[in-house]
Amino acid sequence: MGRRALILILSLLPFLPAAGQVRGWAGLPDRILSSTRLGKMSARTVPALPVWDDTPVTFAPDGARPVSADFDFANYLLDNGLRHDALTLVRGSFAPSDTLDYLRGWVLFGDRKLSQASAFLGRVPTSSVFYDKSLFYNVVSLANLGDYARAASLLPAARPAHAELAAVEGAGLALLSGRPQDWPSLSSRFTFQDYNLAEAERVLTEIYEARFASKQKSPWLAALASAVLPGAGKFYAGRAGEGAAALLGVGSLAAMTAEQWRKHGPEDWRTLAFGALCATFWIGNIYGSYMSVSIQRNETLAAQDTAILYHLHLPLRSIFR
Repeated sequence: MGRRALILILSLLPFLPAAGQVRGWAGLPDRILSSTRLGKMSARTVPALPVWDDTPVTFAPDGARPVSADFDFANYLLDNGLRHDALTLVRGSFAPSDTLDYLRGWVLFGDRKLSQASAFLGRVPTSSVFYDKSLFYNVVSLANLGDYARAASLLPAARPAHAELAAVEGAGLALLSGRPQDWPSLSSRFTFQDYNLAEAERVLTEIYEARFASKQKSPWLAALASAVLPGAGKFYAGRAGEGAAALLGVGSLAAMTAEQWRKHGPEDWRTLAFGALCATFWIGNIYGSYMSVSIQRNETLAAQDTAILYHLHLPLRSIFR
């Protein structure tokens, strides 16, 4: 029997899949178990990052009419959700001014056109009454565009009155850009006393501790756990539904294999068939447990990034009304 099995295996070698295909086949049994009703209990919805529209907007040539006459009306349109009407208004011909730059940047931000919003907000000079709001909304615009370094470079220009806000924004950018070494100096300025900032400071601190201060789960430990007990690695990764599905699925196949062995012996085709099927799902369960830690990590990072960006923006809505 052993010799015939060896000859069969050697004859099949030319037809074995390549290394990249092996990973796909190894994950197939795990995907089957994970797609069951029990396995889907582990499904998580990761908050989606906002969709920004960077379609270029053209503006009329400079004119002589000051924008101040339409300033209140543009803000009224934005406050009532009429952002496209507000954008149509500020696209008109106006005399150049810091008020015009601010208003166009603010309307573009409301219309989710962040690249152009950043360009206009960045033109507002320090002498303008709109400087503080323009600076921090420019930081948020760049952060949402993923330009963390440029966003952070703007913060030293913040006025002393907004030092704690600048620290919150900088701390969030440090988390987004993977620079935990910047966290201690920035978070040391958190007072947790300003109601406009306290919630953001608390959330960012929790994310820092979860992302950088806590021990991360090991995919190798998950694989080893599932090798010993099918599904254990899934439980370790926090995917209880998939773990239960793997335990029941592989356990059932193992029980069927044992039953065929008892009835027909180890060399019977039914024993070999159930044994091969059990081994396939067992190996897939090990591979899936290894990958589940990485998937769980990526889902957590995506949810954390969304929370960071939200709490970079949230204080601005209270401070700059």
